[in-house]
Amino acid sequence: MVPRRFLNTKEIVAILTSFKLERMVLLGGEPLTCPQIDRIVAYAKELGAHVKVAHSNLSLLPPVGVDEMGVSLRAISKRKHMQLTGATNQKVLANIYKVHDRGVKLQMSTILIPEIMDKNEIEKIAGFLADVDRDLPLHITGYIPVPGIPWRRPTRDEMQEAIEAASAHLNCVTGSVLSVRDYLDITDRDSLHGRYEVA
Repeated sequence: MVPRRFLNTKEIVAILTSFKLERMVLLGGEPLTCPQIDRIVAYAKELGAHVKVAHSNLSLLPPVGVDEMGVSLRAISKRKHMQLTGATNQKVLANIYKVHDRGVKLQMSTILIPEIMDKNEIEKIAGFLADVDRDLPLHITGYIPVPGIPWRRPTRDEMQEAIEAASAHLNCVTGSVLSVRDYLDITDRDSLHGRYEVA
């Protein structure tokens, strides 16, 4: 359903003021592209809220005041990152360091796609993240096939191998291999692991 209109900043602030705000989670295709995000985050912090950006590719830096971020890192190899996203990863990799140095809590994720994003590329991601902080949690999501794209879903054995490769570098690595039905049944999209956790 397409919204008839979007709220302006004044309306968003009024809504935030209308109840006791302890935690604010920002979602979207890429929440950091919201033109009002600086003001919204600043106001949430004035109210004493913990602010989380749930999903971001970190191609843009978050405003000061964000406490926590879920960040999806597609690839370390420049060519693979370009193939998967259409953009280079130079800024993304630099921003991971910058945001970590600010003290923002990071929860990292990536996608396992056999023959494209295999365990070797996942291990490169883990090695890069370990250089930032070995305690960064990494969740590996198994690719869910899309009609018209020839990539396949990883097997549970392939996921286990990717988790083991990443675990050589990071202290907390989890993974999930979901069917389309599993994915559609998830009501809390911000916590993919749980009953689907592989390790």
